[in-house]
Amino acid sequence: MAKISVLGAGSWGTALSILLSNNGHEVRLWSRFQEEVDALRETRELTSKLPGVHIPEDIDITADLKDCIETAEVLVLAVPSPYIRSTSKLMAPDVKKGQIIVNVAKGIEENTLMTMTDIISEEIPAAAVYVLSGPSHAEEVGRGIPTTCVISGPE
Repeated sequence: MAKISVLGAGSWGTALSILLSNNGHEVRLWSRFQEEVDALRETRELTSKLPGVHIPEDIDITADLKDCIETAEVLVLAVPSPYIRSTSKLMAPDVKKGQIIVNVAKGIEENTLMTMTDIISEEIPAAAVYVLSGPSHAEEVGRGIPTTCVISGPE
């Protein structure tokens, strides 16, 4: 199965990590905050947003962005939309040509009116950028409740 790094340990990133892990993928979950990493490792639960949803032991939770990028075949970018540009800039030096980034953030950038996918493509031109969207909620995905999403990208 694929090596996937989910960047952003909020409710959506955590739920997607659980789903991907439960489907046999090797998953790493990144947070930029070491305190959050430590808490998630200790409790194996995002108690503030996904109470009662267990994070499987085989998900590696880390604050090492460079390692997450370098070891992954696929990057799932699950940070809030106001942080897409700054996180993309942090990622850019380590993303390999053609590396797949799946964006799951919705919205547009206030000052440019650019979509999140356009921002990622601008900041990380080496990447193949896809978007995952649909009528789903993190708490449902984390609990394994069936839902539907679509993915769109360059291929």
